[in-house]
Amino acid sequence: MTAPHPLVRFTNELMTLTGDLDQTTAADFVRRVYEAGRAEGERRAAEDPSPGGER
Repeated sequence: MTAPHPLVRFTNELMTLTGDLDQTTAADFVRRVYEAGRAEGERRAAEDPSPGGER
């Protein structure tokens, strides 16, 4: 069995932590955070193109 995509996993985890979020709202929040993290990672990689982005 394969692990669920991180968006699905984190949406499900968020929904267990809060009692008042529906799946659509939780998924929207998780997707926005995921995309922001990905964009930040790409920005950092562009600033430091060394392998692993280590400074």
